[in-house]
Amino acid sequence: MIAVNLGPLALPVSPLLMLISVIIGFTVTSLVAKKAGEQHKESASNALFIILLTALVVGRFVFVLRFADSYDSFWQMLDIRDRGIDYMAALFSAIVVLFIQLKQRQLRKALLSGVITMIALFTLFTLVITAGQAQAVLPDTSFMQLDGKKVKITDISQQRPTVVNLWASWCPPCRREMPVLQKAEQRYADISFILLNQREPTATVEHFLQQNGLSFKHVLLDNKGDMATAMAAFGLPITLYFDANGRLVHSHMGELSAASLQQSIEQYLK
Repeated sequence: MIAVNLGPLALPVSPLLMLISVIIGFTVTSLVAKKAGEQHKESASNALFIILLTALVVGRFVFVLRFADSYDSFWQMLDIRDRGIDYMAALFSAIVVLFIQLKQRQLRKALLSGVITMIALFTLFTLVITAGQAQAVLPDTSFMQLDGKKVKITDISQQRPTVVNLWASWCPPCRREMPVLQKAEQRYADISFILLNQREPTATVEHFLQQNGLSFKHVLLDNKGDMATAMAAFGLPITLYFDANGRLVHSHMGELSAASLQQSIEQYLK
């Protein structure tokens, strides 16, 4: 499962599970600290907040440094909607700040309880997602090309790493990330890029591509949303990363930046 539907909203699973882990971690910290005295409850929560905020800021800063060439402006670097984080840097900085905070003896038990709870929960959630993801493979399904001919996705991939982007012309984030995908296709010649349009007629897709000066090797039409249904991928845009064996190794719901796309390709497909 890549996304969860909450009424009219489709939310990516991983950030949602991380948020749940953080909320439960804060709850545990507050409950344990409260036993030591009401005055320690707020101090423990503030200390945990500082740890998480430091991890987020440092993780983002290191990520931006690593992929600085992929950003066109300073404001793009601040835009965290691509969820670009260097997790090793974030983890290291969180550990450093945690050790500093543990010097306050009265907060040790509460902080350790909250942090361990968060890590344990998110690790468990990640293992469950990974186990489910391991069963997902590149489907041997035929989709129509813009010229009216049908082609199988597996025939396009030809046992190469493959990036499949689910999109629609009415979707603003989809429209914004199209140039990013086009440049990536030109840069990574050893990876197959498939732009799989969702439920739009040929004329609409062709008009959008021509109007925006976009050109891709493989633009396919998923008129019934079969791919999204098979992958439990609700909402748009969604980018799926398959290795050379056709196994789903990563997914990203939401708008891509050049940096986040580069990170995913280097981490999962290289």
